Amino acid sequence: AGVGAEVGAEVGAEARYPPIFEEAPRCSESTLEAVLAAGPEALLTGGPLLLRNATAGWAANAWDDAAIAAAVGETLVEMMAMPTTTHPTLDAAADALVEPARCSVYVADFLKLTGEAAEAVPFEAYLAQLNLLRLPPLLRGVCLSTALPPSSLSIANLWVGGALMKNGLHFDLYDNLLYQLRGTKRALLFPPADAKHLYYGAATIRRHGFDLAAGGVTNETTFDKVRHNVAKLNVFADDVASTHPAVARASPSLCEVRRGDALFLPRGWHHAVISTSRGARRNLAVNLWYAASASGQGQGLSALADMFQQEGCGAGAEGGAAGGGGKEEL
Repeated sequence: AGVGAEVGAEVGAEARYPPIFEEAPRCSESTLEAVLAAGPEALLTGGPLLLRNATAGWAANAWDDAAIAAAVGETLVEMMAMPTTTHPTLDAAADALVEPARCSVYVADFLKLTGEAAEAVPFEAYLAQLNLLRLPPLLRGVCLSTALPPSSLSIANLWVGGALMKNGLHFDLYDNLLYQLRGTKRALLFPPADAKHLYYGAATIRRHGFDLAAGGVTNETTFDKVRHNVAKLNVFADDVASTHPAVARASPSLCEVRRGDALFLPRGWHHAVISTSRGARRNLAVNLWYAASASGQGQGLSALADMFQQEGCGAGAEGGAAGGGGKEEL
């Protein structure tokens, strides 16, 4: 608790979790060099791990809005938009979780809409899970580490946000290496066994509409799907301990992922994330999903290793170079 309180004092109010979670122990830390020396099996069996200075040598460290726009600005992508910085939100009346609206936008236009010089808009927006295999000029700035077996790599994603975004509690079925390139992330983690304390179940998902002429995100929502990997509680609410008392029996930890860090998150771990960018309105991250602990799920993306950065990655990386670009739809 002491460590949590000390580190939490350095965090702005907008990026804090409720006290029940801020007082949680911080996650374990190591270095990429130590992880490479121990081998993938040690990483896969050791729980979440924060790796400091994990993007050394990455060309992606130099990415800013101008560089991204020059590389892929004319690429059409899907923007997520919502009326608040929290996603998803709870709709108690409909017994549902409300996800962001979806809207097609060119990358350059999104960057203008959410950048430092942008005028205020009545909604929050971000780009989620952009497939970097469809963005080869950017993928050439990413190093493919051997911290996990490259043969088990399944997906490479880019995440682009603004000054603040809060992603609710959920779990994924991949082993995850999340690399922070700009801004910071504060990841709240729970082990898989805590599921019984975290209010999971069949979650009805409703989705906001989007009408730019009417000001952006509409309050009317429509049914989208049913999901089973999203918790039906708001871990950002100050009264979460009283509205959902079972969380007091869970075993959370909190990871402070700063620029240049990577977070290894094993398959099945529950996590919520607050993304912030003090002094600038941009948060950038790359995550690589692996099927390393789930046999038979890998898609063999390591065969595309020559699309990743080749030179300057340092020890423990595979990579290459590739051409590409232009106007395409993701």
